[in-house]
Amino acid sequence: MKSLNKIFFVSLFSILATATFAQSQKDTTMIVNGVCGMCQDVIETTAQKVPGVSAASWDVKSKVFSVSYDPEQTSLQAISDSINVSGYDTEYNTATDEAYYSLHKCCYYRDPKVVEDHK
Repeated sequence: MKSLNKIFFVSLFSILATATFAQSQKDTTMIVNGVCGMCQDVIETTAQKVPGVSAASWDVKSKVFSVSYDPEQTSLQAISDSINVSGYDTEYNTATDEAYYSLHKCCYYRDPKVVEDHK
C-alpha cells in the first residue's frame, strides 16, 4: 500500500510540474515589417537570442511574427525592443533610423520601390 501511495504522489507531482511548466510559456503574435528571407533570418535570430524565448518565426508575406516565451524571463516589449535594435519596426515601436539604415539595402522595407521589387 505504501508503494502505491508513493507512486500516486510521484505521478501527481510529475503531472503538476509539467502543467506548471506548460503554463509558464506564452504564445503570441505581432506585426513586424520586412520584405525578404534575409529580413526573416535577422528577425527570427534576434528574437531567439532574447533570454526566455523558446520559439520565434516570421512570415514574409503576412508580416506576422509568432513567438513563444517565458513571461517570467522576458516580455513582449523586450522582444519588440530587440527586433527594433536590429533595424525592424514592430507594431509597438519603430527602429531608429541608424538601425534601419544599417540593414542591407534590399531590406529597406520603408522604401516603396524596395517593397514593390519584392512582390
